[in-house]
Amino acid sequence: MSKHVSPNSILSDESTFYFILSEQDVINGMNTIIEHTAQLLGLESKTIVRLLLNHFHWEKDTLTDRYWEDPDKLFLLLKLPNPTSTSLFDSDPLSPSSASNQSKKSNSITCRTCQCDKPSKQFYALKCGHQHCLTCWQSYLELKIDPTLNKCPIYCLSRCKEIIEDEQIFRLISNASLKQRYQRILGDAYVDSNRLTCWCPGKSCHMIIQLESAIVDNARMITCDECQFVFCFRCSHEWHDPVQCTLLAAWEKKNQDESMNNQWLQVHTKACPKCSSNIEKNGGCNHMTCRKPGCAYEFCWICLDRWSDHTSHQCNAYRSKDETTSQSKARDDLDRYLHYFTRYQVHNESLKLEEKLVEHVSRHKISLRDDLNSYTNKRALDRAVDVLRLCRSTLKYTYAFAFYLYKNNQADVFEQNQADLSRATEALSGFLEEEMVTTPNHLTKLMDKTSYCFDRRNALLKHCKEGYRDHYWGGLHPY
Repeated sequence: MSKHVSPNSILSDESTFYFILSEQDVINGMNTIIEHTAQLLGLESKTIVRLLLNHFHWEKDTLTDRYWEDPDKLFLLLKLPNPTSTSLFDSDPLSPSSASNQSKKSNSITCRTCQCDKPSKQFYALKCGHQHCLTCWQSYLELKIDPTLNKCPIYCLSRCKEIIEDEQIFRLISNASLKQRYQRILGDAYVDSNRLTCWCPGKSCHMIIQLESAIVDNARMITCDECQFVFCFRCSHEWHDPVQCTLLAAWEKKNQDESMNNQWLQVHTKACPKCSSNIEKNGGCNHMTCRKPGCAYEFCWICLDRWSDHTSHQCNAYRSKDETTSQSKARDDLDRYLHYFTRYQVHNESLKLEEKLVEHVSRHKISLRDDLNSYTNKRALDRAVDVLRLCRSTLKYTYAFAFYLYKNNQADVFEQNQADLSRATEALSGFLEEEMVTTPNHLTKLMDKTSYCFDRRNALLKHCKEGYRDHYWGGLHPY
């Protein structure tokens, strides 16, 4: 178990603590809560306590309050047998007395399930007294131990009201893999029903995240120290500041629907605006130069305008056409959507392509000597790559944010911050894709561009959080 700080959320910069747990940590913590709650409620059945806690999302105080209000009503509502009731077996048509008498007369018992006579030591019965052979018990439990039934109690084989305890299940199961499966089911039920826990969505990662305390906004940035994946606690998506979880889900659904309905996909080649030669993008930087002899036209991969015009004009803000007919309005709506989706996809593709920079930087670092200057160069390169990926990811999600944003003065400020971050990100990306040199001048420029890019991202996110706090964003979901 390790403790970390989540530095911010989608809505604010307020920090909170969280723990990274293994599956065994979760089981140990779950058992501690069950034992403590069972003592508070005065219940012997820890399995029933576990089922009650599952229902109340492992909020112990809520459970105890509801329990002491009316325990009979609570058990009836949850369709669980009341362990304090004295008439638990009164309605059971199968009397355990016959099995007890039979065991007194001989050393063999007839199993109530398979009707086979077996020695008494091969039988097991719960408090209800219904005798079943161990073979039938194991077959029954193998059938009942299913992930889809993780919040349902397992009753006696005779279908009476007696619940088999978790500890009894582990004793009866002889198959080691089946024991592990049941242990995993118990852990899954705890994580899935507990509002303070979630599984790390990183590839092949089995760690569990647990917030230290309940918070109103649980769209928290989490970094798993096992797989290094950075994600949102609330929706388990990769970290998507500044767009809300609900809007991101709506945006991705719209992207999928539009791609299916209109059958259009983002292609990897575009025609040069000057000579019409096909150009393939092979790097993250969106500043393109046509390599056809005699052309050398420099343009923006996103909007295809002349690159030199980007000093006074940016292509991040959508500019609506003045059209009034319903057909024109529909065309403008589609054009507006394509504007934001194209830029979202381009930055997403750039993020993937810039993964090559990691290899490029790693190869360059190997060639550097192990002295103080080389150490500074290595640190500067690592930070530059990290900041570039961070800014590119943020820039990508700003287009999902901007698609739903209503136009107002603050939206204009946001678009200017977005344009500044876009320029800084492209400048840093282009600089890193150049040949790596180790001159002091080059290192200074790299560090300056890295710091400026990082500062522009912070300025944009700070403004977004101010908008959430002061409620001047229009068009977003309630917050």
